[in-house]
Amino acid sequence: MVGAGLAGLRTAEALRERGFDGDLVLVGEEPHLPYDRPPLSKHVLRGEREPMYLRPQADYAALDLDLRLGTHVTALDAAAAQVQTVDGPIPYDVVVIATGAAPRRLPAATGLLGVHALRGLDDCFALRAELVAGARLGIVGAGLIGCEVAASARSLGLEVAVVDVLSGPMVRVLGEDVAERITQLHAEHGVHLHMGTGVAEVQQQAGRVTGLVTSGGIEIPVDVLLEAMGAVPATDWLADSGLTIADGVLCDEVGQAAPGVFAVGDVARWHDLRFGEHRRVEHWTRAVEQSAVVAAAILGERAPLNVPPYWWSDQYNLKLQGLGWVEPGDDVALIEVGPKSRTLALYSRESRLTGVVGFSAAAAVMRLRPDIVAGTPVAEVLAGLGS
Repeated sequence: MVGAGLAGLRTAEALRERGFDGDLVLVGEEPHLPYDRPPLSKHVLRGEREPMYLRPQADYAALDLDLRLGTHVTALDAAAAQVQTVDGPIPYDVVVIATGAAPRRLPAATGLLGVHALRGLDDCFALRAELVAGARLGIVGAGLIGCEVAASARSLGLEVAVVDVLSGPMVRVLGEDVAERITQLHAEHGVHLHMGTGVAEVQQQAGRVTGLVTSGGIEIPVDVLLEAMGAVPATDWLADSGLTIADGVLCDEVGQAAPGVFAVGDVARWHDLRFGEHRRVEHWTRAVEQSAVVAAAILGERAPLNVPPYWWSDQYNLKLQGLGWVEPGDDVALIEVGPKSRTLALYSRESRLTGVVGFSAAAAVMRLRPDIVAGTPVAEVLAGLGS
């Protein structure tokens, strides 16, 4: 397993649970034991909780795992069945690619002090050290990470401005109607949103970032800058591997990219039997589900995924939860459910339910899983919800 994050570790665990008793090597570039990434933009960033490791160090002995942390991988030599590292080659019978994704960066901000991305634990610690009350935080990108960090920073007393070329927060995934609700949420908490505009200039003084100028000419003074423009699959080391790379490692429906080669997690683009196309899903739960499928496939059992993707996001006192195959061009029906009138967004294509997003409405979201899988007519779903 190349990549010692959630996907790599869960694949190792799943192999052992299925009775595999051969050698397992888990290679990770970071020096840290595998840890949970979602809290990095929330509890850990706010200093409310220490990092959450996926399993205690003492438990690794039971896995009989050759754990090689702090190891930089440089190439995959499929012909020789070796993973090349700076410390020498690692031979394999089967290799699982789980290297995740790397954040996009602003070229104009390269090398400036006060500029951060948030992908790993060290990124979180570096950003956390600068989030002091009264400081001005600029965020470029209003996706999930940008929105969560904006909420965390506001709770710490920072001034926050968010810039995005798109029309609203998380609009690429959730569409205009839900993005409008998220816009209202952040505006109510004092975040300054600059949507539909890019960054024309990054201002600096003495090597430290001091401000942004939007493409519309608005100057935004900042003390700290977070680049949150999404991430790209970490596939540079696979350039000469012979694998098909197209927004990730292209795989079949069980994660196999080539004989003896599998990919899982954010780096992997699996063939989705439901839609007949390759899709890359960057969700925590999907990485866990894919790991189990890959472990089964390595041991000779092909069992493609047939469960809808699930994700969540904590922003202020709101828990957003999404289930299903949501696209920004879907038809959307917004309704209120339950005694507390929680907002529920039902997504449909050709009048059939494909996904749901709930605003602190966990029970209502999860109740619709069978309808999403079945593609129930959305009118029937709305009738059942009393709408």
